[in-house]
Amino acid sequence: MDNPTEINSVYWDEETKSWQYKVVPVEEYHGFTECQHCRRPMSHNIKSEGEFKVAYVKCACARE
Repeated sequence: MDNPTEINSVYWDEETKSWQYKVVPVEEYHGFTECQHCRRPMSHNIKSEGEFKVAYVKCACARE
């Protein structure tokens, strides 16, 4: 599997009090943390915009 070039990250927006999405460009990819229930990625360790970040995503068992 090739490393991703962008990730659709999820974050909590305090203004709207809801989950929002943002596509984050990936400069370097350093793996992921998997959900202990569905075993799918729930966060990715990346370098983006010159700094290391954790990009959270909805895992397969997340509900709206």
